[in-house]
Amino acid sequence: MPTILYKTLSGRKRAGMSIGEAIRQLTLGEMLQGAAELVAVLTLLVAAVIWLIIRIQPHPEVQVGVALFAYERGATVEGTTKTSLSRMQDLVANCTLWEFPPALVKNHTKVSDLQAAVLTKVLLENVSDEGLTNLRLGVVSRLHGATTRVSAAQNLEVTGKLESTSQDGLHKYVISIATIEPKSSAVLSLQTPMNDNLQRVLSQKHITVRLPSVFLSADQLWNVHPTVTPVDASIMLKRETELHTGEKGIPVAELIERRLLDSSDRELNAEDLSHRLLPTASLCQEDRKTAGEIRHNK
Repeated sequence: MPTILYKTLSGRKRAGMSIGEAIRQLTLGEMLQGAAELVAVLTLLVAAVIWLIIRIQPHPEVQVGVALFAYERGATVEGTTKTSLSRMQDLVANCTLWEFPPALVKNHTKVSDLQAAVLTKVLLENVSDEGLTNLRLGVVSRLHGATTRVSAAQNLEVTGKLESTSQDGLHKYVISIATIEPKSSAVLSLQTPMNDNLQRVLSQKHITVRLPSVFLSADQLWNVHPTVTPVDASIMLKRETELHTGEKGIPVAELIERRLLDSSDRELNAEDLSHRLLPTASLCQEDRKTAGEIRHNK
């Protein structure tokens, strides 16, 4: 019984009234307050029952793995020779997957056409026998922003947008997927163009990049927070290529081009962007042979 009714009836019973007489003398205000307390109690009971049902009932098992990269591509100009520049770094292990040229001397080499981005690759695996519909995947990280864009490795329709930013700088980027089949995987790639803030963070001598936190919801799931597992960088790239092409064991290919510039070519006077290059890191121990294949076209 709600507290107000219990206290009122108990007090009047102690004063010598019968229960029936005490109930008949309840005022409208006392009855309304008692009814409000009763509704609140029932609402809490219903919410508790729903929470228990959601927790107890089986739901599809979804596994999430993440790899984080910094990617740079541009060109070096030495004399009148222009050569492609390419670098991919694993931000979690803080090591280089591939780099060309392998040792860039900034003092003697001009860098032009430089484009850089931070890549968050999410391996989403539905290991259950049940498909997922109307899936929402939220990725919370400092590495995303309003310019972040999402794509999928295979023929999977995905959309995404930045939904919120917290005071501590964490950004929640939410990805929507219509359907994921049972016993299937998807690699989602969130690409954020390099900006001054990311440049400042990643240019530190000792980079500490944490895996993002993730939440999932779908018609078959209720706001699940799965454990995020770090995925080896080269394994993630191979898995992405496999899902995209259907072929296994295909290395990531980087096309390197070299050409001679005419002495009057305006590219010789292009701004030197070498100061925008991220600091190099040592080669990843396990990825020296498997992470990438570089083809030279002279």
